Amino acid sequence: MYNKVGEDTLSSTSKARVIVSAREGIIEIEGSESFVADQLTRLKTVICQVVASSGKWRPGTETGLPLKAGTSPLALQALEKFSNLYTQTDGRLRLLKDLPGNNMANKTVNAALLVAHAHALMGAEHTTLDTIRSVCKDHACHDSNNFSATLKREKEFFVHSGSLHITLSAAGRERAAMLASQLNHDD
Repeated sequence: MYNKVGEDTLSSTSKARVIVSAREGIIEIEGSESFVADQLTRLKTVICQVVASSGKWRPGTETGLPLKAGTSPLALQALEKFSNLYTQTDGRLRLLKDLPGNNMANKTVNAALLVAHAHALMGAEHTTLDTIRSVCKDHACHDSNNFSATLKREKEFFVHSGSLHITLSAAGRERAAMLASQLNHDD
């Protein structure tokens, strides 16, 4: 339920709506154009702070890897080197290849390596487990009962930053780059 504080319902029949979803913190403003404009003016500083501190990724409900807001041209060039593996659709990065592995655990680890590799190309240190989980679901290798445990076992490849993020270790970066190169060149 959303409260519309201070809306003057008689002032305008034109409706406006703004949604700012800084990592699902969501600030939603809806009402007349003048009401929305007034609220945006009042909340500009707060919205800018929330967006700036929300992490490096634009939120979204669709699957795939979210692109960093304002992704640099160098990062986009780095991604272009892997054009057979990653693609951009609707502001989101997607895996084009099937995940290698003979079982769901292997595919989950490979998904995490590839997702973290793409994030690293775009300058991000951390990768959320939700993003990896989403890619695993997209590629039909999500094992909800063992997902976290599978990634926690791979201490050689991943440094766990709390329960919501992973970071590639040096060995993980090497393995991810090798896997991405191999899949990028496979036909």
